[in-house]
Amino acid sequence: MRLKSISLLSLSAALLAGSVHAADVMVYFGTHGLTAADVRPGQPVPPTGIYAARFNEDSGQLTPLGLSIELERPTWLASNPDRPIIYSGNELGNDGKSDGQVLALAPDGDGKLKILSRIDARGGGTTYVTYDAKSHSLFAANYGSGQTVSFPVNEDGSIGEAASIAQHDGNGPNPRQKSPHAHGVTVDPSGRYVLSPDLGADRIFISRLDPATHQLTPAATPFEAVPAGSGPRHLIFSPNGRFAYLNTELTAELHVYTWDASAGRLTPVQTLSTVARDFYGKKSAGEITISKDGRFFYASNRGEDTIVVYSVNAKTGRLSEIQRISSQGDQPWHFTIDPTGRWFLIANEASGSVSVFKRNPKTGKLAPSPSTIDLPRPANILFAPQ
Repeated sequence: MRLKSISLLSLSAALLAGSVHAADVMVYFGTHGLTAADVRPGQPVPPTGIYAARFNEDSGQLTPLGLSIELERPTWLASNPDRPIIYSGNELGNDGKSDGQVLALAPDGDGKLKILSRIDARGGGTTYVTYDAKSHSLFAANYGSGQTVSFPVNEDGSIGEAASIAQHDGNGPNPRQKSPHAHGVTVDPSGRYVLSPDLGADRIFISRLDPATHQLTPAATPFEAVPAGSGPRHLIFSPNGRFAYLNTELTAELHVYTWDASAGRLTPVQTLSTVARDFYGKKSAGEITISKDGRFFYASNRGEDTIVVYSVNAKTGRLSEIQRISSQGDQPWHFTIDPTGRWFLIANEASGSVSVFKRNPKTGKLAPSPSTIDLPRPANILFAPQ
């Protein structure tokens, strides 16, 4: 399916705008990028890289600022809460012919980014990065080669050479599961463990973290298995650290666990499907997140093109569906809640759009807004470090 034509004028016109309004914050978008086959004949192909926009927290309006920096497949972005630094994982080498990259990027305040450091990810297909402020470490999930890799982060926010490589093992029954494929990486709230869901191995790998050396070693329970063919994608923790939540890409399910931080162990609590009962298309989970107050949980379906909202039982961590709503685009790859908690931004990768929804902090429910912008296959959304 061809994407609708991306207007380069709309992506860059706002660069001529004046100073940022007090209610405006900067937001960055990691992208997969387009090829000539994705645009209308005769139309130029937009450059691949990280794009920026201003977001007005009062109105929910997105104003595109164009290309921040040209990079190849900057699939995932993370921020440093202590410094205005953005980290990017560049998803190169899924074919096994090259390695991915991790980059530290410094914003200039007007939407542009400059490279502070660029480091070999020590494996192919770097699809996810996360920064841990306690240990000053950056972690990357290499999808192509099935690894979790740790990197030291220097005082200025730049990245040092890899400190540790945790190689995953295992496979599953799905054709996409012939080898391990690390798809996410999360540091537990205690700062003692690193968890990495692996789509190919049907496992959540659990490593101990030495914050002084940034080294990863297998935990006493080195992994938690999920049902064969599930394809673990992303894992997050509840704000209080008691519960962990996993989505599975191939079966579009959610798995709820209790988390024992003293032993580094997950215990299953609940499994539920995120697809509607009358949906018979291809299942494909996208993203998950939980509100800062821990009361509401969100999941995207890239098969249904929906966002599902759940209430969270504070005592058990169990989820109950309260809303199912269209993402207003094709394949909601990623989404995020804005810093005020009143807005919800969705990156619809296949339709090349970012949609803004109003969010009710009291009920957790979402409602579409008129605000939307076009981008070349947006895959990730990050509000700028404050």
